[in-house]
Amino acid sequence: MKSNTITFFYNNMTMIMLHLDKSVGLLADFENWSKKEDEQIDLLKKIALKEKLKTTLFVLSSREMNYGLWNSKNIIKKAEANKIDYVVFYQLNPMINSMNDIDLYKNISGFLNINKMMVTKNFNLPEANKFSRKFIEKFWEKDAIIIDSKETKDLENNLKLLKESKFKEFEKINNLNYQFTGRVSEGKKRGRTIGFPTINLITEEFIALSYGVYACDVYIESLEKHFLGSGCYWKNEMNQDVFEVFLIDFDKEIYGWKVEVTLLEKLRENIKVNGFEELKDLLKKDVENTLKFKKYIK
Repeated sequence: MKSNTITFFYNNMTMIMLHLDKSVGLLADFENWSKKEDEQIDLLKKIALKEKLKTTLFVLSSREMNYGLWNSKNIIKKAEANKIDYVVFYQLNPMINSMNDIDLYKNISGFLNINKMMVTKNFNLPEANKFSRKFIEKFWEKDAIIIDSKETKDLENNLKLLKESKFKEFEKINNLNYQFTGRVSEGKKRGRTIGFPTINLITEEFIALSYGVYACDVYIESLEKHFLGSGCYWKNEMNQDVFEVFLIDFDKEIYGWKVEVTLLEKLRENIKVNGFEELKDLLKKDVENTLKFKKYIK
């Protein structure tokens, strides 16, 4: 069945009016969507139905790389499953902090047509401190909907499953695979000297994995194609967390390209090796083990 959910990645600097139908917006930490957000969405839908308005998930987005549980693609899938009308990924560009609050309000209420805004009493997103309960109360006034939020254990449990690499159990519970998004960075190109060129994703903050080697599905957005990969999550000599992937049957430079990584199975822990020959043998075994998952690549 085709979804009726409409998604926008919105940058307020463009000053584009989207001409959306009037809606009730929900402001929440959707990267860490859990049962408490499900309860908020149930209330959102009830209020929208009563007021004869559409529903909007208002997702604050400060980067492409997702540092919570869900990336944008999975947020959209969850919104579709909940029959939400609009999902607006509101880009937190550097100019946001210099905007007057009234102009910010007019942009959201006017250009996006969000007439009512719902938020929890304790909402707090460190990278988006302009968007607070006080901001919503001040400008939406009688159209501000301030609600209680119950803490649940499901987010904590989901993160535990991922740290323990229990991906099948995670998928069964959530009806979604865990995946994360990033752009390919230029590394030291050591892999290509031993026949294993890799793509490097610098993960500036944590992703919900333990260090180790994984079989993974890598979707390259610009090619609209999935590739099987053998990925290693590790900390480099610059103390950066890196997810480094050797893509099987792929030979192309894609620096700066956007990719989405879906974890299939953890193959092993990271191992210290003595020299390139030992590393080559280890990587060959990783590829052999990864090839067992070829049937999962679309």
